[in-house]
Order: sequence, then structure tokens, then C-alpha cells
Amino acid sequence: MMDNKPLLRRDAKLYCGRKVRKAFFPDGGKKPQYFFGTVVECPIFDGEICYKIEYEDGDVEDIAWAELVQIIMDLDVPSASGKSVGHQPSRKQPSGFATASLDGPGPSDFGIGGDEPRMQRQGRTRKRDINERDGGGDSGQDVNAGAQVRTRQCKPILDDAPAEGDDSEAEAAERPRKRMAMGRPMLGAEEAGGREQARAATMGPEGDDFGGFTQRTVGLPGQIAKIRVENFMCHKHFELEFGTHVTLVSGANGSGKSAIVQALQVCLGVTARNTGRGTAISDLIRTGVDDAKVQVTLWNTGEDAFMPSIFGDRITVERHLRRTGASPYTLLDARGRKAALDRGEKVKEVLDRMLDYFTVDANNALTIITQDKSRSLLSDKSNARDKYEMFMAGTLLDKVQEDLKVANAQLCAMYKNFEDILTRYKAEKQEELQLSGKVEKLRSADKFLQDREMLEQAIAWRVVQQMEGRVAAAKAAAEIHGPELVSLYECHVDAIARAKQDLLDRQKELAVELERHDSIVENNMSHVQGLLKAEKNSRINMERAKRSKAAAQASLEALQNDKKILDDQLAQDSNGKAAEARRLVEEHQKQITEKQAILQTAVEDVTAALQAHEDARAKVEDLINQEAACHGAIHRAASNVAEFHKQLRGLDAEQDNRLGIFHAVDLNKLINQNIRSFRQRPIGPIGALLTVTDGRWLLATEVALGHYFRNYLVSCTADAMLLRDLMKKAGYQRASAITTRFDAPLHSIPVSHRPANGFIPLLDVLIVHDTAARAPVMNYLVDKAHIESVALVENQSQGQSVNHACSAGEHIAAAISMDGDWYRRTGGLRWVNRNERVKRQHCRLIADVSEYKAALERDLEQAEALMGARRDDLARLAVQLRDARAWEAKCAADWKVATGLKNRVNTELRRLIMQTPEMPRFEDDEETGTVLTQLASIQHELASSQIQLQTAEEALALAEQSHGQAVKQAKEEQTRIQEQVAEGKRLREQQMETVSQLAELDGRHSAAVSSREQVRANLAKLRQGVEIADARLRQALAAANQVCNRSMGERAIQLAREFVSEAVQKKMASKQQRDRQLAAMGEEELRRMHMRTVEASMDYAGLEKQLAVVNSNIAKAAAEAGSSDLQELEIRLAAQSKTAATRYRAYKRMEEMMQRFQTSYANQMQSFERLRTSLMDITQAKFAKYLRRRDHDGKLEFNHTERTLKLLVKPKGKNNRDVQAVEDLKQLSGGERSFTTVALLLAIGENTESPFRCNDEFDVFMDDVNRRVATETLLEFAMEHSMFQYIFLTPQEIATVEDARQQLMKRRRIQLPAAFLRTVKMHPPRPNAVQA
Repeated sequence: MMDNKPLLRRDAKLYCGRKVRKAFFPDGGKKPQYFFGTVVECPIFDGEICYKIEYEDGDVEDIAWAELVQIIMDLDVPSASGKSVGHQPSRKQPSGFATASLDGPGPSDFGIGGDEPRMQRQGRTRKRDINERDGGGDSGQDVNAGAQVRTRQCKPILDDAPAEGDDSEAEAAERPRKRMAMGRPMLGAEEAGGREQARAATMGPEGDDFGGFTQRTVGLPGQIAKIRVENFMCHKHFELEFGTHVTLVSGANGSGKSAIVQALQVCLGVTARNTGRGTAISDLIRTGVDDAKVQVTLWNTGEDAFMPSIFGDRITVERHLRRTGASPYTLLDARGRKAALDRGEKVKEVLDRMLDYFTVDANNALTIITQDKSRSLLSDKSNARDKYEMFMAGTLLDKVQEDLKVANAQLCAMYKNFEDILTRYKAEKQEELQLSGKVEKLRSADKFLQDREMLEQAIAWRVVQQMEGRVAAAKAAAEIHGPELVSLYECHVDAIARAKQDLLDRQKELAVELERHDSIVENNMSHVQGLLKAEKNSRINMERAKRSKAAAQASLEALQNDKKILDDQLAQDSNGKAAEARRLVEEHQKQITEKQAILQTAVEDVTAALQAHEDARAKVEDLINQEAACHGAIHRAASNVAEFHKQLRGLDAEQDNRLGIFHAVDLNKLINQNIRSFRQRPIGPIGALLTVTDGRWLLATEVALGHYFRNYLVSCTADAMLLRDLMKKAGYQRASAITTRFDAPLHSIPVSHRPANGFIPLLDVLIVHDTAARAPVMNYLVDKAHIESVALVENQSQGQSVNHACSAGEHIAAAISMDGDWYRRTGGLRWVNRNERVKRQHCRLIADVSEYKAALERDLEQAEALMGARRDDLARLAVQLRDARAWEAKCAADWKVATGLKNRVNTELRRLIMQTPEMPRFEDDEETGTVLTQLASIQHELASSQIQLQTAEEALALAEQSHGQAVKQAKEEQTRIQEQVAEGKRLREQQMETVSQLAELDGRHSAAVSSREQVRANLAKLRQGVEIADARLRQALAAANQVCNRSMGERAIQLAREFVSEAVQKKMASKQQRDRQLAAMGEEELRRMHMRTVEASMDYAGLEKQLAVVNSNIAKAAAEAGSSDLQELEIRLAAQSKTAATRYRAYKRMEEMMQRFQTSYANQMQSFERLRTSLMDITQAKFAKYLRRRDHDGKLEFNHTERTLKLLVKPKGKNNRDVQAVEDLKQLSGGERSFTTVALLLAIGENTESPFRCNDEFDVFMDDVNRRVATETLLEFAMEHSMFQYIFLTPQEIATVEDARQQLMKRRRIQLPAAFLRTVKMHPPRPNAVQA
């Protein structure tokens, strides 16, 4: 039936070709006239799918879906292939869990493929609504959004946009809805009555008291009519017809009962392995034959029939089983003929669709319970997990979960197709834009022509402008710059010549000085030789004096011994004359001794006076040196005071700005005066631009970078030369002019160059507030001082850690502390440079200039105080020097007086010694006279010897003094010679350097002369070229005047500049999106780049390129438009715009729908939880209900986490609550166990809607009583659920079944018709047996 309105255009197109019949009332008459027509197209108007009908008289009409379903002749829903498939409604799912095949886009709609959606397995079990089971109406509402629900992991995707959005929200129901026939809407009363009559024909006679049971004479769609097998298992030929309600097959073991079940399974799609009777189809073929055949005939009656136009009221599924090869299926119609399927349509696919339509799943344990399954349930092989899975399969909950998963997967496919739809929308939009562009191109063709005319005029006059500029520049170069350049080269040559002459003069001076120095050195060498010879002679004289002293000493001692002997002889003489003589001798000797003592005292006085004189002279010399040192200290202090005054004056002159700190005040004035001579203003001094972020690192920064602070940065060599000249004029020393790029971006410092482990680099504490100077200054310090790799350390331990343990990284080779101490490492060498020169008050990067000025004032005050103290010291030294000189003069006079006294005493001593005492005469004693004579002689010799000894001692002292002085003079002269030799070496090095500089100047002079001559030659050529260029300019001017006049040309050039500027702006904007470096540039840099690019493009080549682009655009305008008809393109553009807008609206509607699907999916999940809980409660109640029929009690325990179902049974516990529940069914008797299994199957089967149920050996292990009760329960269940067909197989006798039937009628007080129960007694297979 056609109760599903197509939401997609592709679904609506399936109705194209269908026949319609519609009544019209011509001329306003009352009698209708019927016309036949055909659906030819499905257009969309305002988002609504319409159907274009072409009638037999040639007239056409567009109608809506609601009208189409009233006039269409064939009510069958078309398949995706376009052929009607009879009454085939979409497969129903539990309410709230409908898949994508329901009233919405299915898998094929979203690009999954296939003629029909294959979202669930074959033979899905149908379910009924709770309200229907309870006798109520259908309270649920189908929600057709299962596969359309959007998950958070998926992204919505466009495909074919729906014709209209689904405005209804998904309603979650507690129970699945029963599959209902899809009746044709708005049926007339007659037609509806005919339907009721047709339905009544399938039912039994009315009026019988069957207690609400409705008897059927034919089965419902999907129920089994009969089965026929050949050579299958134990049967050679066998055929069995089934009742429309309950069929009970009885037979002993080996009679082939179970073969019926296996035949049903194999024919309805179950694999041989899943039957439990073999691993392959060949295991099911009768022994001795190679093939077998199984036929299962299903009822196909009523409104729910499957493709009745093809199959009729019965469908026979036939399968040929072969030992080798495939075992194909065949579908037969009601006449036993092979069904006429569509060409290319496969039998297995139609079979699957049919089983799916009838909700037949032969694999479902609740549809066909095999003998093995029954025994498994009765034994303990069926564990709690198997029971839970059976519950989930029987109640369809596992299918619902699977559907939700499938819906999720299909949402991902929806995303992909959603993107495809979006892509198609973008393509439509792109086509619209292309058409719009084509239209605009045709509309702007006149503008291109105007641009071409403008560019041609601009090119003509731009050439004139450029030639005029070049001619003017050439004339200026030939008349001004060329001679100036020649003059510069001449000046350069003269300067080199002067420098060369200066070096020659210096070379001569060095030669003269070196000659004089060599002469002095030679003379000094002779003098040193003389001194060394004098030292040698003095040493010889000293040795000789020592020997003379020793000889005099020896002679004196010998004479004293002789004198002692004579004294002894005279002592023995008692003569008075002898005594007189001895007295005279002793007195004379006493006089000599006294005189010698006086002489010794005089010598000591002379030595003391000489020492005092030497001390006084040394003190005078020391005071003279102190006075000279004091003069030097006063001079240095005065220089410091003057420097401090100068710095303070500079700070005052610059109003306390930072230029005064770096003594750049005068230089800054000169720069301002000559600012127009610079290409760009110099940046500096560098120190005046820097600031330290943390005052703790002021001293470290001063030590590390102080020698860079006075430097300036310039942009070119010419500016550097000019700045150096200004530095000389201003006296700005110890500074450099560094050439660098001012427009270079700030260096990007990689992490690998920075200190690691928390150490900060010197770079991070420096700030340049001037934005224009920031990049040049910081780049210069990075390049020269490597401030990014200098680690800052707070103390000595951190410095040692960086230096020795590499704690800041292996790449960090330098660190500096707060006190300015350097920690350096080179290779294996590590050392520390202590800061002893720079003090904290000398840090010039101090942020507050007033603080620096205060420090200078303090230093000035200290310097002035120091200079005053030094002057006081100088005055004190002058007084001390005057006193020392007076004392030196007194000491000199005392030494002179002492020396005269010593000489006088020495003369008197000599005279006294030379005087011999007059001895008495001993005429009478010759011997005594001889002794006296000898004594007088010895006395005289002794006096002479003493004089000689004294003379020798004086000579030795003089020789030692002379030798000491000679040694001292020789050493001093040798030291002086070494200094003179070093000085000579320095002079020779200067001479060699001068020679080298002369050689370099010779080369520069030759190069300068050559360049000067080249410039002169080039100047001559330039003048010739000016004449030629002037002639060409006149020709270009004449050609340009032919194009337009000058004013128009200049206007064209201005317009061309704007044209080029716009083109460059677009190109730069496009490039900025791809080039990160360009995107990071500032607005000012972009503006300058834009101006440079525009200016570069305004030459002849650039304008010609723009002209070529314009010509190309003119050529492309018609080619890209595809037509020169502007009106046609505008019509196409309007149509395309409407199509794109429609596509966009459809996209937005689908997006909104998918948002609703997400909400619906959440509701479905909640519904699933409620449904599962409801089914658990129903199953629990039914299970307990059936157990109570045998006075048992029991309950079911569900564990959804572990997916287990446990049975707790209390035998005879209905009226005895104290009975212990049994969990292990092995503790029950065989009958109790079998009955419990039947109760479980019936409880779960309450929710299963397969059109038939088959149970093999349901009463195994039961005793007679339990068997009767179980059979009665099964029959009662079948009576209450009369819409289903039941097939039971038992090895027991049929009498028990009849007894149970009678008991049921007696207990329920009803009369069951004979057709309700069909019993079949099977016998062991025998030849030629065809029917039981």
C-alpha cells in the first residue's frame, strides 16, 4: 500500500511511469468524465515534491502526493528497481527503534548502496504492543529516525535534500508495535466493505462458543502449509501438511521427527552447521544418493501477502542439496511454477526479503527449538549467559541494540554524504559565481577597453617621463656629478700621496732615530765593557790589597814577637839604663797607641758623617720623588675634576638627558646640524637607548657591554664616513660607527641558543624603548656581544655551576654575575675574570639620570677633596725637602770636617811613628847596647809595619768600595742597555710597519689613479651618451604626442598608478595568507613594501605586463562567458541562483532534521531501557504464572552487565514460602526441570511474533502428570495467541495430548474446534512412504 510518503526525490521518481485515472467535470457538468494518464516527472516547487501527470489528451498537470494516492491505479509500492512488489510495507521495528528504511532516507539514500536497505538480519522476529496484548489500541507511534539519529562522534553530511522536513518528534513506546497491513488511505465505503468480506472468507464459521478463539481455515502469511523432502536424512520421500493453529507430531525415536525440523531450517536459510546435525550440506543427504530436495510451502494470504501478484496465496521455497557444488534455492508460486522474478533479481535476495518481511528467523531459538536445544536447556549445558542471550534474541532486544549500532554506523555514512551534498551545493554555488563572473566580465568589457586605452597612453608618456629622468640624470652626471667624482678621485689620490709622503717622512725620522739609538747603544755597550773591565781591575786590586794586608799583618806579628824577646832580655838586665831605655820605648809606644785610638775615633766619625750624609741625600731624593708623585696625583685629580665638570656640563646642556652620560652632547649637535647629509639619522649612542629591566644587573651589563655603549649605528658607508668626521670634530673618542641594516627584522632567537634550566640570558634584561631603533640595536648586540648566550648568575656558586657543571647547557660558554665577574669556558679551559675596575656608581644604564648626576657630583666632590689633600701634601713635602736639603748640607760639612780631622790625626800618627826615642848609651855593656839598638830598630820596623798595615787596610776598604760601585754601575748600565735594545726593537717594528703601510698606499695610489682615469673615460662616454639619449627623447616625445597630449598622458599615468596599486594590493593580500613572514610584518612595513612594488611596476616593462593582462582579460571575457549574449547569461544566472538557493534551503532543513534525530536517538536509548525493564517484568510474571500451575514458585535474575539470566525455582513453593529456592536445575527432578524449561520458553515466547513456532521434544524427561500439565499449558498459550502457528514434536503417545486438550476445555469452559489441534503419528521410514 502507499501510506509512506516519499521524502526524497529519488524515491518519488520510482513512481514515474505509473498509471493514474482521474475524474473531471467538463463544462461544469454533474457527470464525471475519466481520463487516464502517466506520471512523467517529479519536479520540486517551494521545497515540496510534486508529480507531473501527462494525460491521454496531451494535457499536463502537477499534483501533490495526497491527490496522487487517490487516483493512482496500481496501489503496490514500487521497489527501488521500479517494479511493483505487491503489498510490501516497510519492515516494522519496535516503536521508537525504526531503522532508516522507514519513511526516511535509508542506506541507499545515504550512499551505502543496494536496491533495498539491509539493516537487519534475515527473519527478524516481530513483536506486539503491550496495549494490544492487554486488549487496548495501538498507543505507540512509529519513529522513523533510527538510522538518521546523529551521534556526537559523527558529523552531518548532505545528500539528496529531503523534500520536506519531518516535523513530528520521535515518540518512545513501552512495547514494539505489531506489524499491520498498510491500507490505502481514504478508501471508499464500498471498497472497505469488500475488504472485510475478503478477510472473513479466511475465517471459520461465526457463532461458535470458542471463548474468543478465532478459527482459521487457511494460514496467515508466513505460516507453514506443508513440507516435502526427498532423500533428506532418513527420509526417501516424505510430505507433511500442518494445521493452521497447532500441529503435534508424535513418533518414536528414529521415526524422522527431527528431520522435519532440520528440513525447515535448511530450506529457510540455516546453515548445516547451525542445525546441529552436520558440518556440511552433504551430511544431511540420505546415504547412497548424491542429492536431495526440500520444499517448504508458506501461506501468502490476506492483506499482508508478499508480492501476491507474483506468488499468489502460497509460496514454496525449494532447495536442491548436492554433495558437491552449490545448493541453490528456487521460489515457486501457488501453481507450483517457478516465480517470474525481475531480470537480474537473485532468488536468494528475494527469499531473504520475504523471510525478513514475514519476520521469520529460523536461527532464532524461540522460532525453532531443535532436539539438541531442548536437551541443552534441560541439562546444565545452557548456562546463565546462554539463557540471557536467548531472552535478548527472543524479545528482539539484541536486534534493537544492533539496530542502534547500525544506525550509528549509518550516521557516519550520512556525514560523508552530507559532505557530498554540501560539495554539490558548493559546486552549484560555484557555478553561480562563475556565471556571475561571466556576466560581470561581459558587463566590464568596456572597462577593460578603457583600461587598455589608459595603459597605452600611460606607457607612451611613462616612457617619456623615464627617458626625461634618465636624460636629466645623465646630464647632471656629465655636468655635475661626473666632474665632482673626478675631483673626489683627485682629492683621494692627493690624500694618498700626502699620506705616503707622511709615511716617508716618518720612515726617515725612524731611520734617524734608529741610527741615533744604535749609536747610543753602541757607546753604552763600550761603556759597559769599560765598566766590566774596571770591575775586574777593582776586583784584582781588592785581592791585592787583601794580600798586602795579610803580609803587613804577618810582618807586624813577627816584629811584635821579636820585640817581646828583646823585652824579655832587657827585663833580665837590672841596669838602670836598660830600664830607662825600656821606659822610653814604652812611652813612645803608648803615644803611638793613643794616637791610633784618636785616629780610629776620627775614622768612625768620618764613617758616621758619611752615613749621615748618604741618609740625608737619600731622604732628599725620596722627598723629590714624593713631590713628583704628588704633582702627578694632583694632575690626575685635576683631570678627573675637569672630566666630571665636563660631564656635568653635558648633562646640564642636554637638560639631564642620557646623552650627557656618554659625552655625546657635542656630537649630537653636529649630527643635528648635518642631518640632511645623512641618508638616515644615525642611531646612538647605543647606551643612551638601552634600559635594564632589573637594577640588580646594572653592574653586570656595564661590565659586559660598556665598551659598546658609545658606538653609533648607521645605514650606509657614506653615513659612516660622515659620522667619523663629526666624531673627530667633536672629540668623541673610543667609539665606532657601525654600518647595519635599519629595516632588518628583529632576530629570532632559537631555544637552543638560550640558557637552559631557569637561567636567563643577558638579552632578556635589556629593553630598547625606541621602536625604530629596537631591531638594529638588539641585532647588533646579538651579533657582536652574543647577549642571547650570556647567562646571568646571582652568585659565585651559580657561576661555578655554569662554568664547570654546564648547568645552563653545553652551548652556554659565558656567564656574568651581579658583581660583574665573568665566568668563561673555552674547550677544556675554564677561568674567572674578577671585576675590580667598574664600580656600581659608574653604571651608565641607570634609569634615573638625576641619580647618575648625583653620583657624578659625589665623585666630583671626592676628586676635589683628593686634589686639595694632595696640594696640602705637596706643601708639606716642600717644607720637608727644604729642611732635608739643609740637613744634607750640614751633613756634608760635618763629613768634610771629620775627614780633615782624620787626615790631620793620620799625619801626626805617621810622624810619631817615624820618630825614634833617643836611647841612652851603653859603652860598658856592649851586649845591652846591642839589644837596645835591636829594640830601637824593631820598634822602628814595628811602627813602619803598623803604618803599612793601616795603609793596607785603607787600600782594601777603598778597593772593596770601588769594586761594589763598579758592580752596581755595570748592572745598572746593563739594565739600561736592555731597555735601549727593547726600544730599538720597537723602533724597528714601527719601521717595518711603515714599510708595509707604504706598500699598501702604493697599491691604493695606483688603484685610485686607475679609477680616476676610468672615471674620466666614462665621463667622456657619458657625455656622448647624453647626446644620443637626448635625440631618442625627442623621438619618444613626438611618438607620445601622437597618442595624446602631455596633460592627458600625465592623467593616464596617475590612473595607471592607481590601477597598479590596486593590483599589487590584491596580490599582497593573497600572498599574506600563504607567507607567514609577510603576514607577521607591520602595517608600516607593508605600506613601504607596497610603495616600492608599485614604483617598481611603473616602468615600461611593468606597464606592458599590465597591458598584456588587460588584453588577456579582454580576450577571456568572451571565451569564459561562453557566449556573447549577455541576456542569455543573465537568464542562466537567475536559474542557477534559484537552484543554489533551493539546494541551500534543503541543506538547512536536513541539518535541522539531523539535530532532531539526535534528540530522537537519546529518546530511543531511554525507550530501550524502559522497554527492557518492561519485558523483564512481563517475562518474570509469565514465568512465575506458568510455574504456579504446578504449585511451584520462581523468579528470574537478570544481570545486564555480565549478560546473565539465572533461574531461581522453589519446587512446591506456591503455598509454602519457606521452601529454599533452587538455582542449580540439576537438583530438580527430570519432570520439574522440563516443566521449568517450558515455563521459561513460554514466558520469553510471550514477546515473540514469529508467524510459527516449532519445538522438538519439549516434554523430554517429564512424567505423565508434568507432561499433561505442560501440554495443557502449551495448548492454552496457543489458544490465547491464536494468530500464530505452533508445531510440537514429541516421542510420547498422542493420548496425553488429547487428555490435555480435554482438561483445557473443561477448565476454561470452552469448546475448541477440531481444526485447532492437528495430530500426526509418525512411523519409522519405509519405502515409498509419502504422507503421514
